[in-house]
Amino acid sequence: MKIDIYAFSGNGAKICDKLIEHLNDNEVNSYVPQRYTASAKLVKLREENLYKATEKSFKSADCIIFVGSAGIAVRAVAPFVRSKKTDPAVICMDERGSNVISLLCGHIGGANKLTKKIADIVGGNPIITTATDINGKFAVDEWAHDTNLHIMSLKRARDIAADILDDKKIGFKSDFEVRGNVPDEINFDEKETGICISLDSNKAPFKNTLNLIPRIISVGVGCRKGIDFNDVYTAVKEILSRNNISHFAISSINSIDLKKEEEAIKRTAEIFKVPFHTYSKDELNQAQGQFSSSDFVKGVAGVDTVCERAAIMGSKTKRVIINKTVVNSVTVAAAADDYEVVF
Repeated sequence: MKIDIYAFSGNGAKICDKLIEHLNDNEVNSYVPQRYTASAKLVKLREENLYKATEKSFKSADCIIFVGSAGIAVRAVAPFVRSKKTDPAVICMDERGSNVISLLCGHIGGANKLTKKIADIVGGNPIITTATDINGKFAVDEWAHDTNLHIMSLKRARDIAADILDDKKIGFKSDFEVRGNVPDEINFDEKETGICISLDSNKAPFKNTLNLIPRIISVGVGCRKGIDFNDVYTAVKEILSRNNISHFAISSINSIDLKKEEEAIKRTAEIFKVPFHTYSKDELNQAQGQFSSSDFVKGVAGVDTVCERAAIMGSKTKRVIINKTVVNSVTVAAAADDYEVVF
């Protein structure tokens, strides 16, 4: 997790040092005005005004922590708040660490959990205002985030949270094995409102269905040089759709290193918000399995098939579920990681 911290006093700078030392499994940077740079060892000079600095953090950080008043924090982030799906977690704490407040993206962004961790570090009081948390109820959005599930509808997630707070039971269907202690709020016999876990976002086993999609599909792509972005993007979506797989299930886009600067593939990965990985022909040739073969591709790239082997390379379990398919002169294949629903 990338964390940016902003402090505004000498005591705040000292708090920053403490957080950096104890959150060392994250990438943490702390920034203070010029007059407080000597107050602590690990802080950095904030060279821009807080508005511009916060804007940059909103684009690049997973979490922003303000060591100062809640008013400063709220005014700093207000112009940039868009959606709980995309905004970073935001936490505010006073300069003595007495109170640590989860302000923004408590569940999906992880602010609530990090607030509790920080409160333990500084010996402060964690302040969580999310209704499901303070009532000790199952929080579907937080659970989905923690278990690598894409939430198809935040509105339906909110509706389910409201039902849970009203002590209503929620149905549950899954295409994957379920293990662990199922929350008391879930009833497998419920038919009206429920959660469906599947690669197919069109499944609707309930009258009101919240679809959660596991991000487990590694996509391999091959294409000609200079191809149009729309051809690649459309091909990937269409081929997945033909196989009843939501594009929200994509975990990575993969290809040969000859394509590492191919703008159409790079932009496709950016639109899907997944990493784009490339591999050498030697790495691809080492992939194990039965693959389709093309003498033309072999002559150009030095490997019999790019998309299938690349899909395998991006997968943990190396299991191809969509063999080489051609749309718009783009070759696409997909591999799936194993997945199980864990409570």
